[in-house]
Amino acid sequence: MRRFILILTALALVIGCKKNYVAQVGTIQITEEDLLQRAKVSEIYYPKSGQRYVALAQLIQGYLDEEVLKQLGYKVDDSVWEAESRRIDENTKAPDVLKKIKDAYGLNKSGYIKTFVRVVYAERYLYNEVFLKSSEIHKEKREQAENFIREASAVPGSFKSLAEKQSLKVATLLVSEKEGIQPYEDSGKKLEPAGRPPEPGGIEQAKFIISKIKDLKDGQVLPEIIEWQEGFQVLRLVKKDGEVYTIESVSVPKIDYDVWFWGYASKIPVRINDPALKSELLKNVGWASKLKIE
Repeated sequence: MRRFILILTALALVIGCKKNYVAQVGTIQITEEDLLQRAKVSEIYYPKSGQRYVALAQLIQGYLDEEVLKQLGYKVDDSVWEAESRRIDENTKAPDVLKKIKDAYGLNKSGYIKTFVRVVYAERYLYNEVFLKSSEIHKEKREQAENFIREASAVPGSFKSLAEKQSLKVATLLVSEKEGIQPYEDSGKKLEPAGRPPEPGGIEQAKFIISKIKDLKDGQVLPEIIEWQEGFQVLRLVKKDGEVYTIESVSVPKIDYDVWFWGYASKIPVRINDPALKSELLKNVGWASKLKIE
């Protein structure tokens, strides 16, 4: 009799879990309560976006990021999430919005951590701290830029032709501490600054570039790469006129984040137990077609 009662109890627990278990990303389960909480957050950020499929998409994205971090060997646990919660409190630029989010969770701290803090952390850390700063991920692109420097330095005047062969665009720029970084104008025609550094040119960037090229001779290629957030920049000094430097610039972009991310994420199993919710997600979220849905 006792054994029979234990079996019934276990069965009840399993049924109860299945009833509230909406989806799973890798090892992370998503409950109906998780969806409701995340929908409130979505509504705060984007009014009228509190649909269940939107909340599910946001959680799937965040938990895929977390699962990729785990695959890459990064620590992801309670201590990390608590530290991230403190970081959010200390660094938020929208305290009113953060207050609304916290109010939506009330005393449900575990829900706040699971459906807000973990998502913020995983997305931020995977992109900013892993992808952008990894020398291994961008090794091939860095080597391309280094090879470009060697070839352009060995053959004077080959800067533009080498760029064309590699389908890279050359931008001619004016750089000064006073005006920052500006496209070069020739006979009234402004040239496209396609090789401009990924982040907008400004006074500080101009000063940094000048510190690198100030000792170059006219026509000389800078023998080192300048790494920006989104790519590797190669520079050639055309001429110096007073305090204004005319340079040619080629940017070798880093590997595309989405390509890199989905190389991992598309292999992580995703299960959605609600057929209608699954259908709505696949219909309305473009990247959902890349998911490994079981």
